[in-house]
Amino acid sequence: MQMTALAAHSNVPMFATGSPAQFIKIMSHDGMTQQVIRYHEKISGQRIGPVSCLCFHSHMPFLAAGFADDIVSLYAPREAVI
Repeated sequence: MQMTALAAHSNVPMFATGSPAQFIKIMSHDGMTQQVIRYHEKISGQRIGPVSCLCFHSHMPFLAAGFADDIVSLYAPREAVI
């Protein structure tokens, strides 16, 4: 697997990796995969583009992702209120 982006959260024990193969993996610090993101949530069936950058919010478990197709997305846990 090739990796094009990496982000570690400063307060929550998780990190994320991005791939040109169009997916994001969110993992705990012990290496267990928590979630794999392959599709945009609100755009039915649209696969994410090659990942170019990732960044976690400094205090909340929110992840911003930039893609090579000029789209930027924000991901949050399902129970989070934005």
